[in-house]
Amino acid sequence: MLNVFSFRDSIIEEYSLFSRSFSKIAANDLSNAVEAQYAAGRYWPEPLIQINPNYLRKGPLHPLVDQQLLHPRCLEIFQSGKQEGNPQPINLYAHQLEAIAKAKEQKSYVVTTGTGSGKSLAFFLPIIDQILRAKDVGEPKRTRAIVIYPMNALANSQLEELGRFLHGYSEENLPFTVARYTGQEKQTARQAIAENPPDILLTNFMMLELILTRYEPIDRLVVENCRELEFLVLDELHTYRGRQGADVAMLVRRLRQRLDAHRLICIGTSATMSSAGTAEDQQKTVAEVASKLFGTLISPHDVISETLERITDPSQDIQSVKDQLASRIAQDTFQWHDFGSFRQDPLAVWVELNLGINLQDLTKHTRAKPVTLSDAAQRLAQDAGVDIQKAKETLQLFLDSALSLRTPQGFSPFAFKLHQFISGPGKVFTTLERENQRFITLDAQRFAPGRQEEGVLLYATHFCRDCGQEYHPVWSADKSGFQCLPREIDDVATDEESTNFGFLAPAKENQQYQGNIEDLPDAWLNLTGVTPRVKSNYKSAIPREIRLNLQGQEGIGERFWFIPGKFRFCLNCGFVHESYGRDVNRLSSLSGEGRSSATTMLTLTALRQLFSQGEPSKSIPDPRKILGFTDNRQDAALQAGHFNDFIFLLTLRAGLVGALQQNNGVLTEEQLAGAVFTALGFHRKDETVLAEYLKSPHLVGLALQEAQRTLHFILGYRLIRDLRKGWRFNNPNLAQLNLLAIDYQGFADFCADDGLFAETHSVLQRLSAEGRSGLAKCVFDELHRNLCLESRYLDPNDQDRAKNSAYSYLNEHWSFAQDERLTTSKYLILSSRPEFRGKLRDDLLSGGPRSRFIRLLKNAQFWRDTEFATQVINWNGSELMEILRSFLSVAQRYGYVQPQDVGQNLTGWRLKSSALLWRLVVELNDAPDTMNAFFRSLYLTVAELLRQEHHPLFEFEAHEHTAQVDPAKRMFLESRFRYTNKDREEWDSGSGHESPLQRLPVLFCSPTMELGVDISALNTVYLRNVPPTPANYAQRSGRAGRSGQPALVLTYCAAQSPHDQWFFHHSTDMVHGVVKPPNLDLANRDLIESHLQATWLADVEYGLETSVAPLLDLDRPFKPITENLQNHLKDPAVHKRALQHAHQVMAQVEPELTTLNAPWFTGHYVEEVIRAAPLSFDRALDRWRNLYEATRNQMALADAVVKSHTTQHRERENARRRYGDAARQLGLLLKTGNSNNSDFYTYRYLASQGFLPGYNFPRLPLMAWIPGRGSTSGKDEEGNMVSRPRFLALSEFGPRSLIYHEGRTYRVIRAKLNVSAADHVSADSTLATVSARVCSACGYGHMGIEEAPEPSANVCDNCGTRLTDDDRVNHLYRIETVETIPVERISVNDEERQRQGFELQTTYRFLPGPDGVTQKTEATVLLENIPQATLTYAPAARIWRINRGWRRRRAKNQLGFYINPLSGVWSRQENPEEENTENTNEDALLDRVANQRIVPFVEDYRNILILKPLRRLSLATMATLQAALKRGVEQSFQIEEAELVAEPLPHIDDRRALLFYEAAEGGAGVLSRLASETSALADAARNALRLLHFRVPETAFALESLAINEVRAENGGRICEAGCYQCLLSYYNQPDHTNINRQDQDALALLVALANGQVEPIDTSSMEEAQSGTTETLDRWLDMLKTNGLRTPDATAVPLNNGAATADALYKQSRTLVFLTAPSEAIRLHAQEKGYQWLIFPEDITVWSMVFDGHPDVFGEKR
Repeated sequence: MLNVFSFRDSIIEEYSLFSRSFSKIAANDLSNAVEAQYAAGRYWPEPLIQINPNYLRKGPLHPLVDQQLLHPRCLEIFQSGKQEGNPQPINLYAHQLEAIAKAKEQKSYVVTTGTGSGKSLAFFLPIIDQILRAKDVGEPKRTRAIVIYPMNALANSQLEELGRFLHGYSEENLPFTVARYTGQEKQTARQAIAENPPDILLTNFMMLELILTRYEPIDRLVVENCRELEFLVLDELHTYRGRQGADVAMLVRRLRQRLDAHRLICIGTSATMSSAGTAEDQQKTVAEVASKLFGTLISPHDVISETLERITDPSQDIQSVKDQLASRIAQDTFQWHDFGSFRQDPLAVWVELNLGINLQDLTKHTRAKPVTLSDAAQRLAQDAGVDIQKAKETLQLFLDSALSLRTPQGFSPFAFKLHQFISGPGKVFTTLERENQRFITLDAQRFAPGRQEEGVLLYATHFCRDCGQEYHPVWSADKSGFQCLPREIDDVATDEESTNFGFLAPAKENQQYQGNIEDLPDAWLNLTGVTPRVKSNYKSAIPREIRLNLQGQEGIGERFWFIPGKFRFCLNCGFVHESYGRDVNRLSSLSGEGRSSATTMLTLTALRQLFSQGEPSKSIPDPRKILGFTDNRQDAALQAGHFNDFIFLLTLRAGLVGALQQNNGVLTEEQLAGAVFTALGFHRKDETVLAEYLKSPHLVGLALQEAQRTLHFILGYRLIRDLRKGWRFNNPNLAQLNLLAIDYQGFADFCADDGLFAETHSVLQRLSAEGRSGLAKCVFDELHRNLCLESRYLDPNDQDRAKNSAYSYLNEHWSFAQDERLTTSKYLILSSRPEFRGKLRDDLLSGGPRSRFIRLLKNAQFWRDTEFATQVINWNGSELMEILRSFLSVAQRYGYVQPQDVGQNLTGWRLKSSALLWRLVVELNDAPDTMNAFFRSLYLTVAELLRQEHHPLFEFEAHEHTAQVDPAKRMFLESRFRYTNKDREEWDSGSGHESPLQRLPVLFCSPTMELGVDISALNTVYLRNVPPTPANYAQRSGRAGRSGQPALVLTYCAAQSPHDQWFFHHSTDMVHGVVKPPNLDLANRDLIESHLQATWLADVEYGLETSVAPLLDLDRPFKPITENLQNHLKDPAVHKRALQHAHQVMAQVEPELTTLNAPWFTGHYVEEVIRAAPLSFDRALDRWRNLYEATRNQMALADAVVKSHTTQHRERENARRRYGDAARQLGLLLKTGNSNNSDFYTYRYLASQGFLPGYNFPRLPLMAWIPGRGSTSGKDEEGNMVSRPRFLALSEFGPRSLIYHEGRTYRVIRAKLNVSAADHVSADSTLATVSARVCSACGYGHMGIEEAPEPSANVCDNCGTRLTDDDRVNHLYRIETVETIPVERISVNDEERQRQGFELQTTYRFLPGPDGVTQKTEATVLLENIPQATLTYAPAARIWRINRGWRRRRAKNQLGFYINPLSGVWSRQENPEEENTENTNEDALLDRVANQRIVPFVEDYRNILILKPLRRLSLATMATLQAALKRGVEQSFQIEEAELVAEPLPHIDDRRALLFYEAAEGGAGVLSRLASETSALADAARNALRLLHFRVPETAFALESLAINEVRAENGGRICEAGCYQCLLSYYNQPDHTNINRQDQDALALLVALANGQVEPIDTSSMEEAQSGTTETLDRWLDMLKTNGLRTPDATAVPLNNGAATADALYKQSRTLVFLTAPSEAIRLHAQEKGYQWLIFPEDITVWSMVFDGHPDVFGEKR
């Protein structure tokens, strides 16, 4: 059995070497500081150890049968080991017995116990008991129980589990029947379920929704068979949170109404629900959530929790065994005669009571808190009186030895898990002081510790990958003197030529760049004149020398080079980067690897360790697999692609090493591909080997020969291309590792032949053979590194032939992708590179006088040993170029190089690849210090592995398992991952499988796989990020070790994630943290309406087609609903029936609705929804209509280009491609027979439009078209739509963004233009847009509409402030669908998803209720009865999310993006981050239409919360509050970072309030609780302060107490000054990093006030009464108005500034406030800010008449 301690140590040791292998750090002080931190294990601290507890057993079933609690047949049914031929009676746990008793009492209940505790038996036993009893009395066959699972994998797993109990029964004699009805079943299986109802139906909530809603004969029968349902089970109850949970709660109520299930027993199960407070508190909380979900009362007494029991002798405790520990430890071996002797072992007692069970709660055993092995060893050393190291060794040995023991039930007594948290290294940060004096830290923060008041900044440090020179990314500011401020390396300006960002490099004497023009790259120089000049487009990029102080200000201080703009070349070593590329790839950070490389390496290391254990017995499941989790679907796709590319590259390079080893260390190009083919084992006829690279392993004859020839070519191409230097940044090639040297045939003879060089340049003649050898090596090496090679592998024609053949025969990862851009040969020219069509030719390498090539030649080391050692320094570039020209002529004569006319009167030179000798470097004499020793060792190890006939390398593969993968494919992946005998047998028995089932050892999942799926023998789980909550962690980690084996859980914590970093430093809080119950909000109006509309649609009793198209008359204008369907929708009988059923459903919901949380709900609400349902149904089809029309228009536009006689060939081909793509999209829209999972399956489409319940699918999503790829059969895939919630998709699917999907990246290049009643393009070829005005005082939105694009409001409808043109946002255009093109395979260079830097703005508008009154409630935050802030909560608000443009655009007032108004193609103009590597030339016909600038936006409805401090606070204070409160709320409610959005109002530069809204569909009820619960906001504020590194007491505390309660670092200093990635800094709030300051006193004061204060709702009804009642003075004033015939005010008693004061009267037209007593100066300023004038009437009534006379514009003229 695997020793998990050694397993963990091996993984960490190898990862440590890997992590440290990338960065060459030249500066000694930086290098020493980093190495010290690595050596201390900073990034991989000791793991936590946790023993799986044992659940209290209550014995076998027969006593329950004797007591008639269970049917006698249960004894024969419920036996283990049936399939193995060894049936044994099962033993029940205490919680299972308790569940049976509850069911017998007809009570609903919830079981909340740990993973692996047999929760399913807690409901299947009572259900099957009831089925058997019903059969005994002859009741008719019907479905008595429905079990709802949150995902199909769980239903599949459970069906398999129940099958074990039914083993041995014939079909005719089954004691009970069970069927799965989840949408994966074939029509025959569904028909059988309808005709022969199973006793138990396993389904998911989406399928249950469908069978209740759609009018289909089979579904109707299934529903009828469930009438008077007796049991309803919700498995994994804790997952039903937010909108999904609320939808399921409504579904349960509709199910109860539809099935007349009045005696329904509801059962919930969950591994984790709530662990906060006492046991009674926990049960009460779970009961409340379950009652809300099921719509029936579940008392705290009906919540069944786990009961633990001790394995060891319960009569002994730690005190009783203390004296025996030392002697037991001294024995050094741990063996036991039997289990009884183990129970008495004093060390076993000690281990259980320290690592397994906690006895502090006298009423019930609880799980022990996990500890590190060192902490446990320290306790043991103290109790036993032994050395700590001895205690640690003893614990490891004891736990490992105990694994071989078995309890009487067959389990390991002390199965345990190791929880290893690993942190990403991030970056080094330094001050701008000189080397050996600068402060150095690895903690990301703004200021040097203790030096914030001086303003001493910390700068991130990156390193040249070649020489280790350090660079600091900076912003440059020039407002009051030049200053350099820290920036993130990937945060750049819109214009890459901009100089307001760049890099600092400490100036050093030995750097290659010293400020001279000849030190610049040759491509920068114009050499046509007498003296070289810098080209105009490079002048702004020339590094300049400056002196900077510690605040980054120019003046006095240390010397630095400032490099403006992007990083183009290294000042120290001179390496020049290509014009395209990202700086984050050009320079390495601390370790050089990111999250993807770390995950790949950790996973690969674990796999190698697992597979080194050898093949397990075929009778047991294979444990050699790793289940990985990530919380983002695209991250799962990215990670799987990264892993596979790494494995491919590792295999290919190791294959080359092996080939060289098998061929005496030398290969020619002719031998290369064949030798590597053989070294990889591809020459073997083994079916598993053939299946590795062939689509069909049964190919024979000429077809097999063609496939193998093609693979030879591809191998040769990949190897030749891999000679390029540094093209995979995180995986150095073999030449860089000194494993491969390229020599040249006949080289020694060539160099020694004096005759060849007799009539050449005098320098060549005078050089010795050794000197010529050095020169030739320098030239030839540079030619092959730059692929200036004459090779068939780099010939485009040969490449095209291979690509076509590979597509037919080879598996994808050994093939060329159809859209892969293959590299072709370059030429060396002896001049600078010329331009072609305005761009430098990239097929040429310059060897001109000022070129890098000539500079390398000049600085080459071989000159030192020649007679020219002192002369070469004085040679100019032209002289060296002539030497090179002469040398190339000689090399041509010898046959090494070949000249070629390359146009523009230039001759190009290529090295013949046939001359290359690929030589293995065996010994390293003088290894360069830049060599990566880790990778060198890795390739040698893997090459050795490849020599084994049955090596596992071909089995190392990863796939994503997420909701964006087709369900059928997901099931296939699960089968490959399990890889059990049963899976292989089912695959072999299936039809159409040409090869055996391939093992899949790595699966990267979104959270779909965390929910209780039993993957036996799995002992390693990998978490790519820290899960959102301890509940998620428990579920994910619980997938490992379920069979009693030890398990390792690896969690990677990103350096720039505050969530990850917080739990990296507080890992116990995640592993053993407080679990919060899910939040549900049943008062959501959209939620209720969608379920009422589903009830109505079911009562229409009309079978909708699987596609939307047949529902519409597509030949008529506006595409109306067909007449037949229209008649059904408007049938009065339907209305009557639906109204009755809707009222029955709502009767179960009404107790959850109050005037506070549902002000929209009235006595007429249900009738209004049902009456409007036909119109709502029709409107829900509008998006399909628009998509259909837009696609047809796109086809017509492309067709016009094809048919135009002016169209060029390339334009015509592009148009044909677009036409085909649009035709496939149209086919998808019109396709009939859609599956339930298709985006355009009618019911799913209606759910996406919000008409039907959406559950976990986004409502009104933004969709992206992913074009199809070739399938395994060679047939083109249709392509598919990928959906995202629209607020998220506005940036994820924004212009030119990248989407990661199934191993590839796709670029968003086009928006599908909306088509409505009005033509979307006007006569002048521009898109119809709208404008908006966003109030500059409160951020309130006033949006134009299509019919009236200009907003009519001149004053804010919310606060009354006058709106100006500065508040305007023009050119707004609604985006609903985008299209993509494939870019490339995901590679090892893809560390993180590339995200475009957009500036997003949110504006809002309160929605009116049924009475027309705005829906909002207000509350005041009080501290000692003094108002601190106001809260405004709106249960429904319209939110507009606007993409204002690139965040770092040059002109901030220039909003939006350029788009072609005909094609919808986004322009690349102004994109700061995109690499200019794609060829997306649009047709000239479209280019004739000018691009138009638009501002994309989306809108939706959400509940919102606005927090406004009662006094104006600084921008820095508000930024700090925003970050702190957001994180505090996330921690309080255990929601994910992406679920809650916090933004400043009115805008980012003027922050007066904070807007919070829930991004999750329908919300999770967080905001309403913050607004209504008196302590919810206080809890969030307390958590925020804890995150800010303060100890916060549970009682009231003062601001002054924070200083003494600050949590300090181990050295006594502050953990951070202004902020760090543990507290407030995040990747997502980078723009605010300079504003955030955790020590901001105003921010802390308000947080303390919130933490100590209370939220008190404002009684709006009393305010209305106060406004309607008047004082005596006001009465007299009004009487005087009436007497004189003057205008009466529009309102009286008007509250101002959130109730801080009251104006006596308001005149809206003249914007005048009237005061009968003088207001304060603050109120006057407030009124002035809002654009109001004020009039103050004196106390002397006699002078009022004069005031009236003086303001006729307000009061009018007296009569």
